[in-house]
Amino acid sequence: MNIVPVDRALSIYGVLADRSETKGARECLSKHLMKLYIGGEKDQHRLTVHGLSYLRDLDRAIDSSN
Repeated sequence: MNIVPVDRALSIYGVLADRSETKGARECLSKHLMKLYIGGEKDQHRLTVHGLSYLRDLDRAIDSSN
């Protein structure tokens, strides 16, 4: 998998959520998308959408712990 879905998801989410990238988000997102890629998801656009969903859930978890 190339890194494009990770970068694209972080960029889009940053604009939509009006948030900067949280510490460790890139690494966690990369691991998550790599699991999907190894599991058979090869479509870069679908991986980006999965990435956006993952980042939303990550932000919700961070917000609920604060």
